Amino acid sequence: MGHELHPRGPLMPHKLHTTVSGPPAGESNTVVVWIHGVDSDASVWDPAIELISASHRCVAVDLLGHGASPVPTDEGDYRREPVLADIDAVLDGIRAESPGAHIVWVGHSLGGYLGLAHALTRAEGTAHALVLVSTGPGFRDPDAMNSWNDRVRANAPEYTVSEAAATIAFHHDSLVMERLADLTVPVALVIGDGDRAFLGANDYLERKLPHAHRITVEDARHFVMR
Repeated sequence: MGHELHPRGPLMPHKLHTTVSGPPAGESNTVVVWIHGVDSDASVWDPAIELISASHRCVAVDLLGHGASPVPTDEGDYRREPVLADIDAVLDGIRAESPGAHIVWVGHSLGGYLGLAHALTRAEGTAHALVLVSTGPGFRDPDAMNSWNDRVRANAPEYTVSEAAATIAFHHDSLVMERLADLTVPVALVIGDGDRAFLGANDYLERKLPHAHRITVEDARHFVMR
């Protein structure tokens, strides 16, 4: 069964907290949007942003339930489509203040998965390129998917975010895996050679994505940017 492309949803997005640096709006041809993973926040990107913000406008996003963004208690708010609708609002704001800018989505782990999902479920308004750091495409096997979700639930009490917010990392379908070949934008895959949990996933992404380039970072694990 196919999956419909979503225009601007009917969902009412939450206003996510963003940290903006670099040239003023409209003065940079490229805007880099930085999306962190679960139990993290926008500050994880600070070292990387410092390297490029002199020439590129950077918008680092705190996902729902993380950092300084709202923290709803309903787990339904943390499912993929509402989360993507929240990011839609951020991207709409970027396009409004920087018309014609080239948008690059840089996502770590969950943030990279969301980048894939966004590009594959939107008929318009997607990023022009993706940088996927330590990212996987989700699961096709229901048992593997359920096992992942169970581990997230079990580990949630150890996270710094709420247990509801931790469910932002849940997977509910195999949409991304099924549609990787449909992705038309260029993708850079960045993976540490010590990130054993995601090396196989990056092998898969490299095979399936039509326009992927892989960069393996020596002596690095899941948080390559640290």
